Amino acid sequence: MVKKNKSLAEYLYDNLQQNHYLRKLVKQLFTQYAYFLFQAKWSLDKKEKTDLLKFADLLSKAQSNNGSSECKNLALKIITMLQEMYPEDPNVDIVRNTVLSSLKNYLPRENHGYIKINTVDFLWDEVIDNYNKNQRKIPGQENQTFIGDQDKIFNSLENSINSFSAPTSMGKTYLMKKFIEYKVKMGEELNLAITVPSKALITEVRSSLLTDLVDNLSEHSYRIISRAEEYAFDYENRNYILVMTPERLSNLLLDNGDLRLDYLFIDESQKATEMDDRSIYYYEIIDKVQKWKQKPRITFASPLIPNPDVFLQLIDGSIKNNIRVDESPVTQTKFIIDRYNKELSVYNDQTKKKQHLCEFTENAIPHIVKMITDVMKDKTQSLIYYGSKRDVMSDAIVFSRQFPTIESKELDELAAYISRKINPKYVLVDLVKKGIAFHIGELPIDVRTKIEEAYRKGILRTVFCTSTLLEGVNLPADNIFVTSLGNGKKKLSQLEFLNLIGRVGRLGHSMIGNVFLITGEKEKSHSNLSSYLKYLSKKISKEHLSVEKALKPKQVAAIKKSLSAGDLKLSAVTDKRNYDLLRKISLIYIKELNHNQEGFTRKQFKKKISDDDETEIFTALHSRYPDESQDDVNFSADQSNLLTRAISDEQIKGFPQIFNDENKLNVEETYQFFLKLAHIFNWNLYERKFVHADSDENIQHQTLEDYAKLTLMWISGYSLKQICDYVIAIRERLDFQFLDRLDQSRKLVGNINWDTIAINITMNQLNKLNFVLGKYFLKVSKELSANGILLDNNWYQYLEYGTNSDLRIWLQQNGYSRESSQYIENNANDLIINSPSGRLISNRINYVNDPDVINETKEIEVNVPEIFY
Repeated sequence: MVKKNKSLAEYLYDNLQQNHYLRKLVKQLFTQYAYFLFQAKWSLDKKEKTDLLKFADLLSKAQSNNGSSECKNLALKIITMLQEMYPEDPNVDIVRNTVLSSLKNYLPRENHGYIKINTVDFLWDEVIDNYNKNQRKIPGQENQTFIGDQDKIFNSLENSINSFSAPTSMGKTYLMKKFIEYKVKMGEELNLAITVPSKALITEVRSSLLTDLVDNLSEHSYRIISRAEEYAFDYENRNYILVMTPERLSNLLLDNGDLRLDYLFIDESQKATEMDDRSIYYYEIIDKVQKWKQKPRITFASPLIPNPDVFLQLIDGSIKNNIRVDESPVTQTKFIIDRYNKELSVYNDQTKKKQHLCEFTENAIPHIVKMITDVMKDKTQSLIYYGSKRDVMSDAIVFSRQFPTIESKELDELAAYISRKINPKYVLVDLVKKGIAFHIGELPIDVRTKIEEAYRKGILRTVFCTSTLLEGVNLPADNIFVTSLGNGKKKLSQLEFLNLIGRVGRLGHSMIGNVFLITGEKEKSHSNLSSYLKYLSKKISKEHLSVEKALKPKQVAAIKKSLSAGDLKLSAVTDKRNYDLLRKISLIYIKELNHNQEGFTRKQFKKKISDDDETEIFTALHSRYPDESQDDVNFSADQSNLLTRAISDEQIKGFPQIFNDENKLNVEETYQFFLKLAHIFNWNLYERKFVHADSDENIQHQTLEDYAKLTLMWISGYSLKQICDYVIAIRERLDFQFLDRLDQSRKLVGNINWDTIAINITMNQLNKLNFVLGKYFLKVSKELSANGILLDNNWYQYLEYGTNSDLRIWLQQNGYSRESSQYIENNANDLIINSPSGRLISNRINYVNDPDVINETKEIEVNVPEIFY
């Protein structure tokens, strides 16, 4: 039966993509574009090119509800390929302008080789384009326009509850930043918060906001803060912009009951679906703000998720304010390098099949990357993704051997910076001199930031990386090589994979990027041909929140059994793979139960347990822990009770002194202190990996002693370079397993030298200490303060800022890096003024002989002008 009320356009577009001639043309285009890219002989005849242009124009105007996005994405792919192949062809340029206008992309365009004739059609099109440009201007921005459905997303940010997903290249974080900037420039008095998944992204988002807002911050009494302690400063700010990880925001809200947010933006919200205990902080934040009488407007932003409404369940599952955008403003061409079948092919997005291009015999990945990039003209900036840091570093070194050192002032300065910030013996120093770098989680944030900046400027051409790149880092790559579907010990999900390859073809850099998928050498490799084709061709599955995924009937039954017996250790949970996640889910459930709050987590439990079960759990826990109402999801009542008892029994009177009577680092007392913490907080159960709980007692004790030495060096202000020198010397001369008691570093042996291995171990352990010990030091300092014990040495602060100097802590709290704060302290007589109202920084700081200090000062003067004389 013919469907009534169906427009002619819908009839036309419903089956357009299945048009046999179009499919034949697209297949030919993919093949010829590949030959063009690799500088092989290629050709499209005049009719093929003309007809492809006609189809691109037609597809870009698709109006069907069935496949409109696919039509428009195909139109963009056709026209960007043709633009690359025929950069001076006026016919291509004319159709390109028409297609981009149809796709609501009014970014500035250049005309290539034709003179516009002022016909009625041209004049009318220009009038329409100019009107649309004006209509699509970004509020508060000069000469910036929305692209595609960006305006729809931007306007949705005013909703009380909202969730949207869009392609990686749509500029989700950009839109939220622009919305925040608009609110500030309008002079509205608000507290706005944006959560990002990593400390590195804090730096990127914070710096971007400071650059774009400049005078608006002080004019409207705003301050950008990224640490909880910064909120306590009384700088007469009425309004705050919080840029924080979920962990930091959760702690801030816990410690400052008076703080209220008007807007909360949760970026990369797909992290709440991951089976990782860090996902719990998203639930924790929502629970906190849901208790407020005046609730903030909340937006969840994620890439590619087909059901963005899933996050609305955290607040109210009946609300349907969600937007899903499938149209991409840029496109990618995907190639498959099959090392098993010795074949290079191009992936056809329309047929969802590969097209054979040629035989391919090279097997070594570094050589494959060089061979591919050598034959491409200007498409020379590449990212190479690996599933492990060992492979990243090893292959970066092998790859670098094929290149000479480049004479470049910028590269020499970057090498000197890394040498100064990390250590001159680190292999990355030599790599960057050849325009090559690696990007891994161990690297200090400021070094990663410098690498990213150098890459954006084109100074670095090739970066080898791990999944740190998945966390929203925006780099203008021409090519991405995916060498594995692994992600550490896990496998990349399809969503992570698509998010990863979406890192090429970026707005403001290139309309098209190249993706090279490199298979394993074996037929059954987990990164084989069929795995890649499956991830490229199948529809993305709907996502589920991590709590929902974790609480299977068996797990709920085990948790109920434990909690009903007052057992917070969850002894009945026998599957330890997700133990940390299940424990934190249980702690949120207990908190919601104690406060009689119907949060998302409790609702999931109540699907499988009765009201009588809840009463039994409540009674058992309050009988065993009558005085404990634990609100911090990092800790359970058994831990808090033992800590309270240890303080009242004076087993813990405070933190140890950093130096002993001989003015040496107080290793023995610190080690004994760590032993106490390990007992009080039951690290053998709750921090198994941290203390190597599955190893013998001797290794566990050696591990804690290693941690004591490293912690003391860090909090007493040793530079990372000094610490690395110490670790290298210890591992060479005295104890080759120092900081690596399970001798895991042997996995790095190969192309990586021992000094670099020692430096990597040091950075890895410092990251671990900050993440793990930080929360325990904070808990101890809070409990000591609650018991009226004044702290003359707050190790939580010392660990957070890497120093026990009040001046250096103050400088970092106001935005300076650890290293810059040391430089300023060393020159305090010239740079610090002690006025009656407190410390001030002299204007001389703008003229010091340290570019990092000068650059950081520019941002800090915008954000905290009060501290400058």
